Amino acid sequence: MRHFPSLPILMAIVSWPGSLVALDCAALTNTEIPFALASEVTTRRTGEAPTTRLQQMQVFRKGGEVTTYTVDSPAIYLRTRGASSLFPVDAYYSTEPDDPRRWTYSIGPTVQFARGQPVRYSADMKHADGKLQLAARVTLELLESGILELSGCPIKVLKYRRTLDGLADRHPVSNSEELTFAPALRATLGSVLRTGDIEVVSTPAAISLDFKYIE
Repeated sequence: MRHFPSLPILMAIVSWPGSLVALDCAALTNTEIPFALASEVTTRRTGEAPTTRLQQMQVFRKGGEVTTYTVDSPAIYLRTRGASSLFPVDAYYSTEPDDPRRWTYSIGPTVQFARGQPVRYSADMKHADGKLQLAARVTLELLESGILELSGCPIKVLKYRRTLDGLADRHPVSNSEELTFAPALRATLGSVLRTGDIEVVSTPAAISLDFKYIE
């Protein structure tokens, strides 16, 4: 089983002054306690200098549902709900409060994955008025398992590759994404998204149980 690297703990200290308190690893992985993840997001485009920003993800697990906030600022965030971050059902953009989106899939979120056996399915996203925003064919493949250590906690993760081809607002769209998913947390902790000549890398830095809720 591989050990995946994370950013140095220094970033966590800068992001969260309270993160010096030891994290309760058992509570994080064995209960539904809310948590926040600090990440560094780097965007690279061919011929241009890379740009980097900090991003926070807040995760709330309750029964069979997970609510995830991807936070760029107190006023700019994406909220999704679903069985896990791999299959969100509802999507709400704070910058478009009157237009919540909804996802539907041709498979259920409990589908089983095995290495070397890609799962193919369709995924649609609709606007609040029912207008189709995205219609895509998706392939999700389990690549490997490993351990990611964050804030002193070893977390079992699965690495997936997800490819998407379809139409977004009637325009062709195609991308490939590598996802680092933690089953116990039901959350994606890191990713590498490639679209054309653009690559967006989200690298996890630290997890905290003490944070200010966005809502």
